[in-house]
Amino acid sequence: MTREELARETASRTGLTLKEVQIVLVTFLDVISENLCMGNSVFLRGFGCFSSKMGKARRVRDPRNDGVMVIPARHRPVFRAYPDLRDAVQNSLAVKVSVAFFCIGYPKAEAVFVTGDFNNWDENDCPMQRLPDGSWFTELTMSSGQTIKYCFSIDGVSKPDPAYHSDAQSISTRQV
Repeated sequence: MTREELARETASRTGLTLKEVQIVLVTFLDVISENLCMGNSVFLRGFGCFSSKMGKARRVRDPRNDGVMVIPARHRPVFRAYPDLRDAVQNSLAVKVSVAFFCIGYPKAEAVFVTGDFNNWDENDCPMQRLPDGSWFTELTMSSGQTIKYCFSIDGVSKPDPAYHSDAQSISTRQV
């Protein structure tokens, strides 16, 4: 996305004119640049941090005379994304996989739900189906490459996954 495309998208979302958005965008970028040039960092809560970092001096081959030349250390602008942004990018771009959850050992339960950090621990979000053998099953689509924390809500009582032996923990973890 270019600066022009960013300005157009922002104008369409906010109702401001394109010219107003372009002025704000250029001013915003100028303020960040000025602060980095003064050695300050710019922190945008929930998004990331712009700062400057001193790079290392390095030796490289001199293409003019096949010798070696030294490139001196220099300041470089860097951006460090905060976890909210990193997680949002990962969740939207990661390969989606189906994750099966089985809850065994509660054939007389009325209702079983799987709850965890993937659904903000909402106890009514992911109901499970009772299978003929008395076990419970559900399949959810999640982003691959993450470790999830979860437990089962069995008739309103949170219990760890009985398939994973956890010492007095009420939360199980699994790599997706």
